[in-house]
Amino acid sequence: MDTPTTSNAVALLRGTLAPLSPLFDDPAVTEIMLNAPGELWVQREGRIERVPCPVTDAQVQAVVKVLARLARRDAIAGTRDGMIDARFDGMRVAACLSPTALRGHALCIRKHLPRRLSLGEMVRSGCLTAEAATLLRGAVRGRCNLIIGGATDSGKTTFMNALLAEISPHERLVTIEDTPELDVAAPNWVAFETSEADGIGARELVRLALRMRPDRILVGEVRGAEAFDLMQVANTGHRGALATVHANDALGVLSRLETLVLTSGVRWPFEAVQRQIAEAFDLVVFLARSRGARCVIEILRIDGFDSAQGRYLSTVMFRKEDGDELPGHAPVA
Repeated sequence: MDTPTTSNAVALLRGTLAPLSPLFDDPAVTEIMLNAPGELWVQREGRIERVPCPVTDAQVQAVVKVLARLARRDAIAGTRDGMIDARFDGMRVAACLSPTALRGHALCIRKHLPRRLSLGEMVRSGCLTAEAATLLRGAVRGRCNLIIGGATDSGKTTFMNALLAEISPHERLVTIEDTPELDVAAPNWVAFETSEADGIGARELVRLALRMRPDRILVGEVRGAEAFDLMQVANTGHRGALATVHANDALGVLSRLETLVLTSGVRWPFEAVQRQIAEAFDLVVFLARSRGARCVIEILRIDGFDSAQGRYLSTVMFRKEDGDELPGHAPVA
């Protein structure tokens, strides 16, 4: 659907779900999740807990209808129009009407972090060590190509925003996102957003970005065939690329990239794809939750690809071992 970005859209949402106002206003709450009538969960300071549900099924249905109208369509239960994915300042709302949602109308609201965190603040909050921050700061300023991996809600975007703050203000940046979440302070910045409804994908936007005279191309999340084009960008002199990808561990980031590159239809030998990935990216940073906080778990330097053994050559630059205590332990949303 179209992205509602006006203050009117926010007012309509908050007015329709007025009983949830305390959760909207609580900075510790980052997710509000209604699974079924009467079943409400929130994520507060990195931990998910069930809370009393003050909203009715009718109010949830009204929200879906309001958001559908903002997208100039009618919400019809049991059809695609009964599913909503809406984005506006500070929030993302996903909702689905029954009967597609089997247990009753479902709703999930993600509240974005209201301010940018620096690497220094992430060190103080316990997300990474000072040594790891120094390594990453040098990598960004030295125009290394970084790929950031982790599961859903592991803090990839928050972490990428912290890295963006280390980029020189004299550089020209081009960002590509499905959902605008990157917080770019650079004055010379072009921002692109994909649109599935209009057939504008990340792959087309990566190619367009190359014609915009970028110093760096930044991809909010690599999901598909654009992985091939991003790999080519990183291998053709456009240093300093940053991107995120879903993965279960640091080496899994590279495996995930292999799979995504192959979806582009490239007819390269598999080993050639692996070699190109090894040449394209300098560092892999993997994030995950640790005791409720989102932390940097591992940083790998990619040293090449060993054809004889069929594996990537890498050096562990940082690894948080099980039980390690990082300073702070204040969860970061």
